[in-house]
Amino acid sequence: MKSFKVIIIILAVSSISLNAQDMFKARRLTTDPAQQGFPTWSPDGKSIIYQYTNLRDTIGKNGLWKISPDGTGTKQVFSGLAEHPRWSPDGRYIVFDADTGNSISMIPAEGGNPIKFLPDTIHIVSGGLPCWSPDASTIAFKDSRYCLCTYNLRTGEASRVFRKEGMLLMPGGWSTDGERILVALMDRLTLKSTLWRISPDGNGVEEVPGLHENFYRHIALSPDGTMIVYAAMKGKFLGLYIMPAGGGPSLPLAVDKRGHTEGAIWSPDGKRIAFTRTKKANFDIYVMDFNIEKYKKRAGK
Repeated sequence: MKSFKVIIIILAVSSISLNAQDMFKARRLTTDPAQQGFPTWSPDGKSIIYQYTNLRDTIGKNGLWKISPDGTGTKQVFSGLAEHPRWSPDGRYIVFDADTGNSISMIPAEGGNPIKFLPDTIHIVSGGLPCWSPDASTIAFKDSRYCLCTYNLRTGEASRVFRKEGMLLMPGGWSTDGERILVALMDRLTLKSTLWRISPDGNGVEEVPGLHENFYRHIALSPDGTMIVYAAMKGKFLGLYIMPAGGGPSLPLAVDKRGHTEGAIWSPDGKRIAFTRTKKANFDIYVMDFNIEKYKKRAGK
């Protein structure tokens, strides 16, 4: 009987190791059966905003919710369909994809009525994936033609700055100095993606080498600008991988054979990473502590 118990324990441990490949332990923050994803940190690191989506919702729970990194203090800050929220670096606003991906809006960080700011000449379809410049003056996004666009909140000027024929463009964020926008370019035919740095005026275009061959989307640059986390296909599901920001080999950060792991975002101090993970049709928010020294050891640095 004793040996049978040992076999069961060994099998259980083996099953965990086969299904999950997390560089560091991840904590689950949400448990609701609805889809909860695409977290974004407050600039002080004390709160996380995430989207809540349930197509059968009848009581107004759809929208944006705030939670502390320890999983307490859950509070709704916006009611209505909202996706891909990003907290402004100055802490004042949350920008997000609205109207099931057909527009971009923002709200005050503590909640309030949505503010539509893009001119009528800019059309959004399937989400614009808006992201803030480091000084919170400019929002980068994609329009309905998969052009990289920028909107300057100080001048009210919207500009189309880059487009590549045959490619689906997905913005991921800005460099720490604000001189480049990180975007994924997916080939429409092969569905393979590459990572690029593009200047806000579209004149400077540079490919980042060394990505996982099945790189897909959702780019997250560390606060010090040295590392990138991104989502790539592993078998049937997306997993998170980490690499040097200048290019180079990647390591698995959070991969699970039972579901998708994606939508990563770094905490402002670079010591934690929040992301979305799906298991048994649940979409939930997780937070992983990140240890730079252990990462360097695994990367052989």
